[in-house]
Amino acid sequence: MFIRNCTMAAVLAVALAGCQTAAEAPNTASGKPEVTIRAPTAAIKARLLSLAMDKRFNVTKDTEYLLQVEKPSENFGAALLLGSKYDGIPAERIVFTFAPIGETTRVVAAGMFVTNPGSGFERITPVNGGEGAVRTQQTLDELKASMETPPAPPPVAAPVAAARKPAKPTT
Repeated sequence: MFIRNCTMAAVLAVALAGCQTAAEAPNTASGKPEVTIRAPTAAIKARLLSLAMDKRFNVTKDTEYLLQVEKPSENFGAALLLGSKYDGIPAERIVFTFAPIGETTRVVAAGMFVTNPGSGFERITPVNGGEGAVRTQQTLDELKASMETPPAPPPVAAPVAAARKPAKPTT
């Protein structure tokens, strides 16, 4: 009976493993979401900071070449697998690294889950593929497009025709 149950469990595990899709890393030089933007680092950081705050991330580290944002994970699977006795809810962390190259700035994003965030017992689980990496790459691509598109010129007002009545002479 025990051997039969173990065999059934093994067959079920193999069948489920065959259904799993592989999480591919982005096709970039670093293997992580990245983009090169024709803009200064400060302007890019300001836009990324605004986007991160819109998604309820908090800034946990900011240096000249790095911006780190994180928030408590809302992913039940991550909490189940990566939670600990110390802190049952891991953090979702994104670290943006900036490399100024002439008039452009290369931005590389690294996503991760962090068990016991902010403690001396942090354990990092990198997330370099899958849906999160795809969303991060899309966000970076949209950021690049918005920052490199020249602003539209202001609308030109039509000249006022000489339809005004002449002023009355004062006598």
